[in-house]
Amino acid sequence: MKIEQGTAFETIGEHEIDFSVAQLVETSESFRNWFVSQVDPTIGLDGYIGGAIHASYAGEGESDIEFGFLTESGDRHIVLVENKIDATKQPDQIERYYNRGRFRVERDDWDSYTVCLLAPERYLSEEDESGFDSIIHYEDVLEQLGNSAHDGAEFIRDVFETALTRSRTSTTADAFDTLHAVRDQFLAETDIPHLESDPEYTGYNKRTSFKSTHPDHHDAVRYDVFVGKTGDSGHTNVRLQIQSSDELTEEKRESLRSMAQRHTESLPDYKWRFYRKVNIGSKQVGHEAAIEDDSYDTYVDSIVDELLTLTNTFHPIFAEKSS
Repeated sequence: MKIEQGTAFETIGEHEIDFSVAQLVETSESFRNWFVSQVDPTIGLDGYIGGAIHASYAGEGESDIEFGFLTESGDRHIVLVENKIDATKQPDQIERYYNRGRFRVERDDWDSYTVCLLAPERYLSEEDESGFDSIIHYEDVLEQLGNSAHDGAEFIRDVFETALTRSRTSTTADAFDTLHAVRDQFLAETDIPHLESDPEYTGYNKRTSFKSTHPDHHDAVRYDVFVGKTGDSGHTNVRLQIQSSDELTEEKRESLRSMAQRHTESLPDYKWRFYRKVNIGSKQVGHEAAIEDDSYDTYVDSIVDELLTLTNTFHPIFAEKSS
């Protein structure tokens, strides 16, 4: 490998991610506060106690990372983090994390615990969505590092970028055909002439996204489709996003978030997470359920229908009020 300015990585594994996150939580107060807000936004963080990497338990395996925090109420709260790039989870792996959390509370000096998955977006399965207390995407960490003044932020961004490259090029089946069908069908069926496919995500094997060219619609808003698992038994998330850019101020992001928050009753089936920067709302479309629904010929029809509902609801709102 040729040595040039900066540091090049031949490959990045989960251990490198473990150490990088541990360093950030240990040394950056802003990252630590952000991390806790993603784990559980209801935790009032009062202080950082410490962390452990690869904490082992007899008969219950090991946690990739554990962090201890002191809450505003005086409780000692521990976060157990499972970190995955592309490796398959071991049998009962999620359950063993909860067993370790209970062990900490029952036999150690902790009052409460949270089990968190740290992984790329494309890794997530329906089991992950329902099994973990919280999920932090590599992509969200990468975005947070882009706003960080931490001395090591640029280096650690490269670590996460390399890990994401590994994730995107893994042998996991991609969803190109599904995304291509969704994109073509949606653009053919939408009555909103200003919507177009976002070229930034051309070639992605799990994701496609749409943006608006309407002069009054803010450019940061995206209507996004992410295929979590391919095939008839898979699932797809349709999402409302606020993308980051150099032009988007925190004040404007908060304005867009507040605008969406005032209209959540229009889509009550969505999961709304306004403490997140990018993915503020999403609905999961189960492929099998769509196939069994007589109103759809294929699960692609169901995904497109949900995307039409999302854009028909929020595009007029953002086009009218974002300027």
